[in-house]
Amino acid sequence: MPVYKTISVEVLAMDNEVELAVLKDMLKKLIHNLEAQVDSNNPIYIEFFRFLVITHLQAMKSECGKHGLRRVLAKLTSCLLRYTREIRADKAYYDAGTACRDAGLNDSAFIYFNRYIDLYDAIDDPDNAGGIDNSEFENTDIPSPFEIPLPEKNIVRPEERDLIRDWVLEVNMDGSVGPSLPTRRCEHCGQSIYECALRCNNCQAQWEPCIITGLPLIKSNAVHCKICNKGAIRDHWNDYIQATMHCPWCKSMQT
Repeated sequence: MPVYKTISVEVLAMDNEVELAVLKDMLKKLIHNLEAQVDSNNPIYIEFFRFLVITHLQAMKSECGKHGLRRVLAKLTSCLLRYTREIRADKAYYDAGTACRDAGLNDSAFIYFNRYIDLYDAIDDPDNAGGIDNSEFENTDIPSPFEIPLPEKNIVRPEERDLIRDWVLEVNMDGSVGPSLPTRRCEHCGQSIYECALRCNNCQAQWEPCIITGLPLIKSNAVHCKICNKGAIRDHWNDYIQATMHCPWCKSMQT
């Protein structure tokens, strides 16, 4: 197995600010060196750049939380679900459900918490984990629960799990949540697709990820750092810069 595959599972699964900062710096230097040796479509370059994006977005979670950027954090944690082959899946769904609920996005929170409970039960009883319904995540770029590694132990106590389950049952009973994830219209083919998808499942168009949220970077709504030229969605860029005054990728001062 290539070394970089091992890195993805064992290193990117962590959620420690200091370690993530060190890993991001190491990966940025590696990418810089690779750019002088291979094309950007080289499989090794693509794989390591993916690791860099994941590490960056993981590190962004705590920064957005510190500055109270609830709307940004909800979108960021939702986008991190596409990387659940590389990061710890149950925590990713727990974080996404919590962030979306805190931001008032109860439709998404309901779906993410439902999946978190499915994973919680699968970790507790892996022999009976084959009945998870994946219909709500079809036609998205989120891996199915049968394609992701499960940890050996759950991250929360059963009492906390029960509080999440009670909330899911409550909002389901009162009919206050919708049955599907948010969508947007592909600007290339007009097809309705999952809001966070980086690839249109109809025309196969692709987008780069926003460096703040991981959302697809649509040109009509993009802004770029004048130093590193990395792009972000304008509204989320403005929210982030107003709170921090620096580019999240290169840390250069912004106004």
